[in-house]
Amino acid sequence: MDIFKDTLILFVLSFIKEKNKMNIEPKEAEKLIKLPPDNSYGDYSVASYYLAKYGFKGKPENTASEFLNYAQVNFEQIKDFFSKIEIKGPYVNFFVHKEKFISITVKNVLKHNKAYGREYLNKPERVVIDFSSPNIAKPFGVGHLRSTVIGMSLANIYEFCGYDVLKINYLGDFGTQFGKLITAFCHYDDIDFYEFEKDPIKVLYKLYIRIHKEAQEDSGLEEDARLRFKRLEENILKTKRALEKYLENLQNGANILRKEDDWSAVKITAKNKNDFCRTEDRQYDIWSLFRGLSIEEFKRIYNLMGIRFDVYEGESQSAEFANEVVEILYKTGLAMESEGAIIIPLKGVKTPALIAKSDGTSLYLSRDIVTAILRMAKYSYNKMIYVVGSEQSLHFNQLFNIFNILKDGKNKLNNYPVFQKYASSLSGKLVHIKFGRIIGMSTRKGNLVFLEDYIDEARLKAMEKLNERDDISNNANAVTSFNGENNEKDIFTLDEKESTALKIGIGAVIFNDLKTRRDTDVNFNWDNVLSFEGQTGPYLQYTVSRINSLISRLIKENGNDITGIIGINNIMFHTLTDIKWGGASFDNNFDNNFDDEFSISERNSDFNEIYLIAKQISIFKDNIEMALNLNEPSIVSSYVLELASLFNKYYQNYRLMGQDFEYIKPRLYLLMAIKAVLTNALKLLCIPILERM
Repeated sequence: MDIFKDTLILFVLSFIKEKNKMNIEPKEAEKLIKLPPDNSYGDYSVASYYLAKYGFKGKPENTASEFLNYAQVNFEQIKDFFSKIEIKGPYVNFFVHKEKFISITVKNVLKHNKAYGREYLNKPERVVIDFSSPNIAKPFGVGHLRSTVIGMSLANIYEFCGYDVLKINYLGDFGTQFGKLITAFCHYDDIDFYEFEKDPIKVLYKLYIRIHKEAQEDSGLEEDARLRFKRLEENILKTKRALEKYLENLQNGANILRKEDDWSAVKITAKNKNDFCRTEDRQYDIWSLFRGLSIEEFKRIYNLMGIRFDVYEGESQSAEFANEVVEILYKTGLAMESEGAIIIPLKGVKTPALIAKSDGTSLYLSRDIVTAILRMAKYSYNKMIYVVGSEQSLHFNQLFNIFNILKDGKNKLNNYPVFQKYASSLSGKLVHIKFGRIIGMSTRKGNLVFLEDYIDEARLKAMEKLNERDDISNNANAVTSFNGENNEKDIFTLDEKESTALKIGIGAVIFNDLKTRRDTDVNFNWDNVLSFEGQTGPYLQYTVSRINSLISRLIKENGNDITGIIGINNIMFHTLTDIKWGGASFDNNFDNNFDDEFSISERNSDFNEIYLIAKQISIFKDNIEMALNLNEPSIVSSYVLELASLFNKYYQNYRLMGQDFEYIKPRLYLLMAIKAVLTNALKLLCIPILERM
């Protein structure tokens, strides 16, 4: 896609082959090419110290001189794309023909549009991304926000780069707290089932808070909760399947459902509640109902944020096999007993991995062992990413070390061939993407607990910002927005303004998270987060809106002349909110006609600013690949902030309205290219796109 870099890669390959008779892959040659930190050092640099790997001896500066001499002698091969070459220490710097660079860059964007910068792999690897993971039967806590937005952004980036991505939400649906919740549901006779029908999760959360407080004074409630969870666990285990056979069925593609998957058939009312509470089987149905209702509520919240999952799983699904896995590891000598508990000693780690308590109860670690193995049997992944906070680093260090041990001790598992196949294959395929905390979040009501409160607060504050900015028209049912030059007004209904405020609020809180390196803590301040200036989500949304408005006004002003621009409708009216990464936007005549349509000369006063914009556009793919390799969405955030800044600087300094059409035409193409790249980048970051603000 970058013909300048591709030309330079071939040039480097020919240099290495001629001088040292070596043939290397283009991907290897690409690693030698760097983007200089400053424009005075050119547009592309070849770092000569890397050439030592390919047989070039001596000081890097001498190798650079040798390469410079070769480039000068053979400059004819690259003269169509590069204007000059300079040497700076160990770097050989190449300067592009700027006019051609701008033209080709803009053409590439418009030709590929939503697919610009995207990678297509011949054999896509499957990547499983495990993120969000809220607890059932309580409102979605704001503490899960970072995992959710980082995970979804990574899923978008991997998909954009050609990977087969599977997004999994691993729910907290197993533990003694659910025995306590079932006890509360059965113990209290004053449950408002009308409210339960309307907002079940809110009712369940209040019940849990209530019994938790009362159980501190009444030990009988605590004991009842313990017994009810034990019965729930026994109910799950009494229909337990053999692990070997289950894994075999999974690898053969069997779609195996559990009872809780059919939760919608469970109907509990004030009249039949006691029937459910008296028997163990019906208490399992209560838990299944709570789980299903929770997933429905989570989906509602996720839909507000544009988050989608392919699979919902839970700890309960792994609990069925956890004790059997512990038994296998113990029998084969891969685990051992210590003070009645079962542990796995780890290489280089003082603290052994505890996988079962002395009473035989499985633990989170043993359930995670099961989960990774079951997923490999079912999904056959090349990599699995856990997006979980930094405080769980020890847990994942132990988990990954266990799979190293299972790989090294593979022969000890010969009596369990299917388990052996998957358990020994996971070493090196699991990755923990850790992140810091969000500091300083609260609402006007006090400390912030639930994500929906957070979203609603963001919406209200975004409305305040819009009201501060906009003039209220005489029409009480309409408001206005300012998007283009001359402060021309667009009419907003109040419903449209409410919708816009919600999208601004969501974009603000998501971008505030993703603009920061994930391994650092995020400081939160409402005024900074919702500002329409600076490094914020609303600033980026407003930039896209401003470009869209400017394009529309240029089209309106130039009337019939604009119809000659190739593919204008394809760019202006494509669906910005469509998350799928589409193909080309123009017809077959595009390549033949674009060069005649597009002309920006170095003599133009705005040439240098346009060149800097084109240069930023051209490194979109490089930044996406860097974000992918480092699992770091903030790289995309930094990139898109810089592109938006370059455009806004241009917008402030150069007037387009009222100019001659021949002057406008190539710049209209440029605006469309900027808009396409900004839109792609914001989609990767899960930021809602706004056509107008």
